[in-house]
Amino acid sequence: MNNMDLIEKLKSQSTWKLIGLGIITYGVYFAYYIQSQSKVINSAINNDSNISPGFISSILVMSYASLAMFIAYLFVEEGHPIEGISGLVDIIVGIMLIVWGFKARNRVNAYCELSTKSDIWFHGLWTFLFTLLYFNYKVNCILENNVEQAAPADS
Repeated sequence: MNNMDLIEKLKSQSTWKLIGLGIITYGVYFAYYIQSQSKVINSAINNDSNISPGFISSILVMSYASLAMFIAYLFVEEGHPIEGISGLVDIIVGIMLIVWGFKARNRVNAYCELSTKSDIWFHGLWTFLFTLLYFNYKVNCILENNVEQAAPADS
C-alpha cells in the first residue's frame, strides 16, 4: 500500500452529492467528474498508461449529445427517429463510463500497489455495476478508514 497520496487527491465530494448532481444535469456532471479525476490520476502516474485526454473529451461531448437528444425527445411526437438515436447515444455514454471506471480502477490499484486481498482494493464487479459512483464511494471509504485508524483511541 504505497502512494496513498493519490487517494487523498481524488477526494472530491460525497457520493450522494455526485448522484444528485448527475441526475439534475442528466449525466453531464458525471463527465466533468471523470475529467477532474482523470487529471488527478494522470498527474500522479505521468507515463504511457495515462487515461487518454481524447477519450475524456469524447465522454464530455457524448454526455452533452445525450442531454441534447433528451431535450429534443421531449418536443417530438411519439415514433420520431430521435427516440432511437437518443437511446443509442445513452447506451454509448453508459459504455464509455464503464470503460473509464475500469481504466481509473486499474490505474489506482496499480499505482497504490493494492492487492486483491486488500480491503481497499477497487473491485471489478462493483466497478462494472456502479462505475464512477463506486469509484467515488471507495475513495471516500478509504479516506474515512485512514482517518479512523490515525485518530487516537479514547481512554
